[in-house]
Amino acid sequence: LAGQVRFGPDVQWLPSEAPDGAPAPDEAAYGGCTEATAALYGVDVRRAEGFYEAVRRYWPGLPDGSLAADYSGIRAKLSAPGEPASDFVVAAHRPGPRVPSSVVSLFGIESPGLTSSLSLADQVLRRLGETPE
Repeated sequence: LAGQVRFGPDVQWLPSEAPDGAPAPDEAAYGGCTEATAALYGVDVRRAEGFYEAVRRYWPGLPDGSLAADYSGIRAKLSAPGEPASDFVVAAHRPGPRVPSSVVSLFGIESPGLTSSLSLADQVLRRLGETPE
């Protein structure tokens, strides 16, 4: 990682509308983004202390001021706040005028998604009617 170390990600649930009453972030992506909704995508530096506490559980010597926010984004979630994590969803779509037969959607691929990636690939191949090797 170019001499860097990465920690995270964490989850911050977003409100359904921005402080100025603008649409929810997912709706804003389709209808334009106001300054207030753009602020929802940013990294709140006040959350840094929680990161220091978490990382120092296994790296006690982490110097103050050494962490820097990298990026933020919106990740679709299958479970609401406080609910247990949902399992992965692998959905093959029925062919139609707007959906070719080769569309398979994968939802809720969070940790341990990387560990499960080969099994998920086998599932996709089966849904496409192909045999995994």
